[in-house]
Amino acid sequence: MREVVALVEHYLREWGSDGWADAYHSLIELGPRVLPELEARLETSSDAALRVALLEVARHMHSHKALAIFTHGLKDESPAVWKGALDGLVDLANVEAVALLEQAAVALPPGRTSPAEWRAWLNEALTQARQALEGRGGAVEQPADDAG
Repeated sequence: MREVVALVEHYLREWGSDGWADAYHSLIELGPRVLPELEARLETSSDAALRVALLEVARHMHSHKALAIFTHGLKDESPAVWKGALDGLVDLANVEAVALLEQAAVALPPGRTSPAEWRAWLNEALTQARQALEGRGGAVEQPADDAG
């Protein structure tokens, strides 16, 4: 684990520099084992752009293990961050991701986001995730209020 922390630290030092693109891809190549450390950085960073980038790294891993970081991102006060988390959940589009989106759809929006904006984004994400899941042969039960 110490090695993973050191690698993430090394690559995140490149944030905002010309070397960030290489570091970004290197983090993705490290795979899901770095997700807990990325989530820890998401929780402690005051830089919304970095938090979005961390979610993008997690998103491109296409791993079920990224659910935790996306769940955390949904609670972020920055619209760019929670929208990045939505993108990650839509890309995963598994039963658990759809369930998380359904739970978020009935929760209060984070930060100063209006409930109407929150619902609009969540409904769009839910529609996309359900379609993707069903397109892969998965089935998602539609809530009664979504029927028709």
